[in-house]
Amino acid sequence: MRGFTEQEALPFAEFARSTAFQVRFIEFMPLDADHAWSPDSVLAGDEIRRIIDAVHPLEELPREPSATARVFHFADGRGEVGFVNPVSEPFCADCNRVRLTADGKLRTCLFSMHETDLRRPLRIGASDLELEEVIRDAVWRKELKHHVGEPGFRQPPRTMSAIGG
Repeated sequence: MRGFTEQEALPFAEFARSTAFQVRFIEFMPLDADHAWSPDSVLAGDEIRRIIDAVHPLEELPREPSATARVFHFADGRGEVGFVNPVSEPFCADCNRVRLTADGKLRTCLFSMHETDLRRPLRIGASDLELEEVIRDAVWRKELKHHVGEPGFRQPPRTMSAIGG
């Protein structure tokens, strides 16, 4: 979040350099309960990378297919940081993620306005084959992109915590 994360970036980078943990910076997304998100409140991943790189030079590692994070190691070999930037650097083109919410809904995109109910078929005794068909149909309808930041974008009714993130 702009105005907050800038001062946190270097301490988190230092933590990544002093441990075996890969610290990941995840952009502020329009999935907040108080609807405070706005494009101006997003501190883009490249801005955080510049802050860190100015003190501890970074080198990008090859991106794994369908990965959500761009991963960088410190040039001196002391640790790694990752950046998940769905707003400023969307990875929709090769996203293969789906989520199952705690109440049994399948979401094919975090920002989707649509969900597929899996709880009901399970409760009425759907066979594995029937469930597979429901899931395949939902995945075939998976959005091509999330439209965040585009005119007409609407924030999904569920917050990140209600989705399962």
